Amino acid sequence: MQNKKKDWLRIFFESRLFSVLLVILLLLSMVKVVREAMVRYAINKEISTLENQLNDLESKSDKIGNMIAYLHTDQYIEKEARIKLNLVKPGEKQINFTSSTDGAELATMAKASPNYIKWFNYFFE
Repeated sequence: MQNKKKDWLRIFFESRLFSVLLVILLLLSMVKVVREAMVRYAINKEISTLENQLNDLESKSDKIGNMIAYLHTDQYIEKEARIKLNLVKPGEKQINFTSSTDGAELATMAKASPNYIKWFNYFFE
């Protein structure tokens, strides 16, 4: 009985059916490996894009933190007070420059000009 079993196994392993089964098994395993490689590539690509986004957000966060720190300094508060409230330090003199043509004068000049000049000024100035 042992010899029959060994003969049967030897015949099976040497048959074309066994070779075909091995080729099919090899092809299926190769397909699985290729799919896993593609999934791994996609995951690594997504990880790299997310890391880039994280770095961008961290740099923006640092910039915002620096801006907030600057907005709380006395230097910024003094600068804004000088600009918005026209404040000056003691002993300092403020000089304001005004243009020679006022906005009202420009409006009257624009109304007095002909229509074709207005169109020319609109497109080319």
